[in-house]
Amino acid sequence: MGLCKCPKRKVTNLFCFEHRVNVCEHCLVANHAKCIVQSYLQWLQDSDYNPNCRLCNTPLASRETTRLVCYDLFHWACINERAAQLPRNTAPAGYQCPSCNGPIFPPANLAGPVASALREKLATVNWAR
Repeated sequence: MGLCKCPKRKVTNLFCFEHRVNVCEHCLVANHAKCIVQSYLQWLQDSDYNPNCRLCNTPLASRETTRLVCYDLFHWACINERAAQLPRNTAPAGYQCPSCNGPIFPPANLAGPVASALREKLATVNWAR
């Protein structure tokens, strides 16, 4: 656990691997949109992170990204292409994070900046409606 340095000064366990600072969800969306962010404990276990998209293996900074509610980060085009290839009758639970198999769609009762940003992004594509 650490304290985010933003004006909100929230206690958080999220840690930006690139900038090596604790971040809250507000900072995550506003200032660390292309950064690998996981828990501080994960940083201690694996400080040698990979700044590339796990789907196409090109740098995350090179294109628009989207962060899932599990905090895994991908190029938006990669996630969009992967999801669009699924059958049209795929249930919402069938859309999963390629890394951890968590849900792509945020649960209805989940509030927060990451979930809100993801919902906005998903509203722009046909497969997510």
